[in-house]
Amino acid sequence: VLMFTDLRLAADGSMPDSTMADQMNGRVGDHVLVNGQKNPRLAVAMGAKRRLRLYNATNARFLRLAFDGAAMTIIGTDGGLLEKPVAANEIMLSPAERVELVVAFDRPGAATLTTLDYDRGWMGAGRPADAGLTLLTADVAETPGEAMPPLPERLRPIAPLGQPAVSRRLVFTETMAMNATSMEMGFLINGKAFDMERVDIVARAGETELWEIVNQADMDHPFHLHGTQFQVVEHERDGKVSKPPYRAWKDTVNVARGETVRLLLRQERPGARMYHCHILEHEQLGMMGIVDVQA
Repeated sequence: VLMFTDLRLAADGSMPDSTMADQMNGRVGDHVLVNGQKNPRLAVAMGAKRRLRLYNATNARFLRLAFDGAAMTIIGTDGGLLEKPVAANEIMLSPAERVELVVAFDRPGAATLTTLDYDRGWMGAGRPADAGLTLLTADVAETPGEAMPPLPERLRPIAPLGQPAVSRRLVFTETMAMNATSMEMGFLINGKAFDMERVDIVARAGETELWEIVNQADMDHPFHLHGTQFQVVEHERDGKVSKPPYRAWKDTVNVARGETVRLLLRQERPGARMYHCHILEHEQLGMMGIVDVQA
C-alpha cells in the first residue's frame, strides 16, 4: 500500500494557519509523503513485479503520476479489480481516488515514481509545484530474481448496470463576494449550499440511476458518493464525448472544470448518506448534499 499525504510546515516546524488561497483551492502541503515518509526507497530484484495499491489521501493535491524505469499495469480502482489488466504510461488520482497496479521492474538501476504537471484550475497566486516531485524510488538490482508468472487475461466480470429508471443532474458552481474585511466564498450544488436538515435526493433501493455531474466552476472537483459504488459511462467537455478506457467500480471521480461526467449507480441499502466534493474546504463551504435511500 502506498498512502499519499502532504504536509505544510513553517520554518520552525509548526503547522501554519490556513490562508484565503486554502479556502479557495483547498489546503495543499509543501511536502508529499508516502506512508509517512519523504521519497522512501524500495529494493527489488530485476524482473520482479510488485502489486501496489495507491491511495490519494491528500486534502486537495491532484496526483498525475508516472513510473520512470518501470512498467505499470492497472488491475483495480476504488471498488476492486477490473475486468482485465490495462497497461498505462501514467495515472491520475484526484483526492480520495485509489488505483491498484502491478509494476514490473525489468531494468536495473533506479526506477522512480514521479509527478507530472496537472492544471486543476488553481485560483490566485501560490500554485504549488506539481511536476517533477519524486515520491518513491525503487532500487532494481543487477541480479535477476525468480521468474514471475504473467497476469491473467481476465480478472473478474463486471456487469454493466444497464438502463436507468431515473436521471438526475447535479451542477457545481462557486460564488465569491467581498465584504468589508474579507472574501466570502461558497461552493454550491444546483445553486444550494449544504443544509443538514434538507434532503436533496430521494432514491429507491435497488433502482438504477443515471447521475450527470456538471462542473460549471473554475476548478476541478473530485465527486464522492457514500453508500455505494458507481460506473462512469461518459465524459463530455467542449462538445467532445469520450468513454472511459475500462469499466470499473468507483466511488470517487474527478470532474474537471467545464466537464460533464455521467455515471450509473444503484443504491442497495436504505438510509440517508452524503455526496460531496472531496476537497474539505469545498464541502465545508457548501458543496455537499444528502441522498435518502428508501426501501
